Amino acid sequence: MVADLHSQLAAIVGEANVIPESEARIHYANDQWWYAVAATGAGQSISRPQIAVRPARTEQVAAIVRLANELRVPITPWGGGSGVQGAANADQGGIVLDLRGMQRVRAIDTKSLTCVVEAGLACRDFEAMLNERGLSFTHYPASAEWATIGGSIAARGSGVLSTKYGKIEEHVLSIEWVTPTGEIVNTPNVPRHAAGPELTQLLVGAEGVFGIVTAATVKLHLVPKRRAFGVYAFANLADGVEAGRRIMTTGLKPPVLRLYDTHAASHSLARAVETPLNAPTMVMMYDGEYPELVDLEAKIGGDVCRELGGTELDPAIGALWWDRRYVFYYPPYAPELPSIWGTIDVVADFEHIEAVYDATTTAIRAACPPEFNLSLNPHFSHWYEWGSMIYARMKVPTGPAKLEEAKALHDAIFKAGVEAALDAGAVINDHHGVGLRLAPYMPAQYGDGGMATLRQIKAALDPNNILCPGKLGL
Repeated sequence: MVADLHSQLAAIVGEANVIPESEARIHYANDQWWYAVAATGAGQSISRPQIAVRPARTEQVAAIVRLANELRVPITPWGGGSGVQGAANADQGGIVLDLRGMQRVRAIDTKSLTCVVEAGLACRDFEAMLNERGLSFTHYPASAEWATIGGSIAARGSGVLSTKYGKIEEHVLSIEWVTPTGEIVNTPNVPRHAAGPELTQLLVGAEGVFGIVTAATVKLHLVPKRRAFGVYAFANLADGVEAGRRIMTTGLKPPVLRLYDTHAASHSLARAVETPLNAPTMVMMYDGEYPELVDLEAKIGGDVCRELGGTELDPAIGALWWDRRYVFYYPPYAPELPSIWGTIDVVADFEHIEAVYDATTTAIRAACPPEFNLSLNPHFSHWYEWGSMIYARMKVPTGPAKLEEAKALHDAIFKAGVEAALDAGAVINDHHGVGLRLAPYMPAQYGDGGMATLRQIKAALDPNNILCPGKLGL
């Protein structure tokens, strides 16, 4: 069976682009979900592909999907492998479809400031190419070195500039995608239309379950001529949240608006910017084409903070944070085994966000026995006109030696945090997706009717359950 699959895939993409099982199980052993990493380290990888393939054209993707339907072989798309929820793991075996063979920039429209780009191009490489032309994609995820355009779309990802420029769904105008039965579809070339429902958004955040994104038309921006930073310390977290609410509900548009609670400010933020911090701290940045407008926005944003008792700190702290914005994804900031780590990132409106913070952080801390010395660094890192999200990064320095016991501790912490967030009025995830980690909480999030609807869509699009079986809680 595997030998036959190998030869048929080679006929589609060429022998050099087929990776046999022995190599595939090494190269695609895990994404960056803690349990996937830990299981691989213990010699028990949850990703067990029979084979991997790297297509170079959309037509090849479609042919691979049709072949998989004929043979009833599962397919798991793979971007940069930087996801943290487990979506990219081939836990049902089958084919890993590595889209990094598709990295072309097909067209740039300098009048409309749009670009057609293939799904396998890494965000960092795309941004560097655009910057040479005075342009920017403005999607800067922490994992930009690895995260691909397609992976960002699949996970409904976000970047550090999201508060002004939006999450990935607001960058995408249209997509080219392959259905689970192997047809190639192009959605309408702009998202603002009344030609029926917006099909593009069905694929955004679907994690490959409803189809495989092969290319997208995305918005571009000019590289800003001016960036202005502001950093403010608050007497309490509630004042900082209120400052953020007033900024977001009165029309100001800071690309960066990050509020760290006292622990996160004095630990993770202070370490990154090499400055002692001992109170809830907000980092703001404004940017744009018109320096005088940028400076005025920054002044008004600062006035809002001062009205709420915010103490202005050296704006150079913000500039240093900007220069080091990716350090948290690398050692010594990024955790490594034998630690247990993960981020419970939930999102809520302003009516509920403080209660969500209190309930979620309290539940996370209570779920971990004190002997494991859990640390929790929460901050509010992406803001909207209607609310914000909480990025609660937890770490257990050394977990139980046995994998099953370590996983039980990890799962208990996440269960406590996610359920507390739901009970307080939050949505279970803001920008990391669902994957395998949050799949158990999808019924609580969507309810019986919502899950039934998702299952009906899945069954209609993917009658043979070929794409990512079991993901998204389906």
